[in-house]
Amino acid sequence: MMLSANYFPNLPLEFNIANIFLYIFCFLLIIVNIYLALSFNLLKSILLMSLSSLIICICYLLMDAPDVAMTEASLGACLSTAILLKIAKKLQLSFNSAEKLPVYKNILCSLVCILFAVCFMLVCYDLPDFGQLSTPMHQHISKYYINNTTEQIGIPSFVAAILASYRGYDTLGETTVILCAGISVILIFANKKTNQ
Repeated sequence: MMLSANYFPNLPLEFNIANIFLYIFCFLLIIVNIYLALSFNLLKSILLMSLSSLIICICYLLMDAPDVAMTEASLGACLSTAILLKIAKKLQLSFNSAEKLPVYKNILCSLVCILFAVCFMLVCYDLPDFGQLSTPMHQHISKYYINNTTEQIGIPSFVAAILASYRGYDTLGETTVILCAGISVILIFANKKTNQ
């Protein structure tokens, strides 16, 4: 039996090289996350989270989203890994062992994860096809940005215009969150003087 878009309506089933790599990296991502869930070594868990973030970054690149991929690589893979390693060193945590949960807690957590995955798959089934141009977003919102960016904003970059002007408050909120996170990291890692 041949696979067609009727069986998997939301997946890009045109088997070009980018889609084949995307499926390979998604499969690797599943394997890494299962291994991460079963890991009891703190250092291994931190490195597996970093690897998972790098695989997600590659998936974003294969889906033609380099801006999201750069953000994922810088924040997810690099900064998060550095912060987690620094916190583990600062708190003098043991990298070799972790507390093992009782069997019933493992089963309960697994059931919750499986339930969440099933609900997520059911919701994703109603999403429009990947890359489809007839989605509501491409009917009026994208056309509005393309037609009015040069006149209203005066810059040729659609992405910069959307982030800086059309969605300026959203970008301001994200910048405020990043600023608060940076201040928190500085306060956590600041060396306290002995007289304070």
